[in-house]
Amino acid sequence: MVKLANPLYTQWILEAIKKVKKQKQRPSEERICNAVSMSHGLDRKTVLEQLELSVKDGTILKVTNKGLNSYKDPDNPGRLALPKPKGKPGLDWNKLIKRALEGLHEPGGSSLKNIERFLKCQADVAAYLSGSGSMGPGLFHQQLRVALKRAVAHGRVAKQGPLFQLISRSSSQDDGTGTVSLESLPPVRLLPHEKDKPVAEPIPICSFCLGTKEQNRDKKPEELISCADCGNSGHPSCLKFSPELTARVKALWWQCIECKTCSSCQDQGKNADNMLFCDSCDRGFHMECCDPPLTRMPKGMWICQICQPRKKGKKLLHEKAAQIKRRYNAPLGRPKNRYTNAFN
Repeated sequence: MVKLANPLYTQWILEAIKKVKKQKQRPSEERICNAVSMSHGLDRKTVLEQLELSVKDGTILKVTNKGLNSYKDPDNPGRLALPKPKGKPGLDWNKLIKRALEGLHEPGGSSLKNIERFLKCQADVAAYLSGSGSMGPGLFHQQLRVALKRAVAHGRVAKQGPLFQLISRSSSQDDGTGTVSLESLPPVRLLPHEKDKPVAEPIPICSFCLGTKEQNRDKKPEELISCADCGNSGHPSCLKFSPELTARVKALWWQCIECKTCSSCQDQGKNADNMLFCDSCDRGFHMECCDPPLTRMPKGMWICQICQPRKKGKKLLHEKAAQIKRRYNAPLGRPKNRYTNAFN
């Protein structure tokens, strides 16, 4: 008799995979077991057994890459890692673009032509082009343009007109006003509804690597950040927090991904898929609760309305005056001579 996976357990595992991927983590066996155990109290042995049965009957997809196993939803697999062809390794465009922009070090940024000229003068690139009969000058130019476009889309490079510049890792991009360093933002503060809330007792174990403050996944001591709602904890390195973001989050009433509520409407269940997380304080906001409301997900990093620097004095006054002027620029009342021609 063939043993089949329990459909309810399979659904729990698929939900756990979705949560782990939302945290920008690899859905490994350890993380899936931890997520299912936290949400439904299922023991590790049962989760692993049901996971194996679900893989066998095809309801869960198992992917192996570089000796590591990951699990995906077959209906939403995302990008699958394709096996690389054996032979000569290709070019690492991210490293080449970084090397070119740092080497050129032009104050206003570097053009595509200057970047291409710089790279072709590099010994390793020249050796690759001479040894690769399939990549001519035209193909190299085309692939460099595509790589620069991807670097801009992922927030590694800033483009102003025809010029490209590197973006510092210690900075975050706002919604169109330029690049803002976290150190230049106002200090974080508790919101009125956060001040009187009780704080849960912290769990002294990282929910991701199961380490403690004495030892993280890199075998180094690291302080834990704990959720104020449920007490679940995590290392900043496991949460992918920068040192600047970690310092700001420690001063706040922080919530983990499971307990995250909108800081504007304080609702957790409503429109959870449209919730944004601030890269300055890690608070959650529904797109419609932002000020101004957003209609699409912002690209790159995003800073909420609470953390954005406030405009003061004459600058704010001039902006408000310009808004009022635009609002009342159109003539009021009924247009003249609207009906005169109708009776003539």
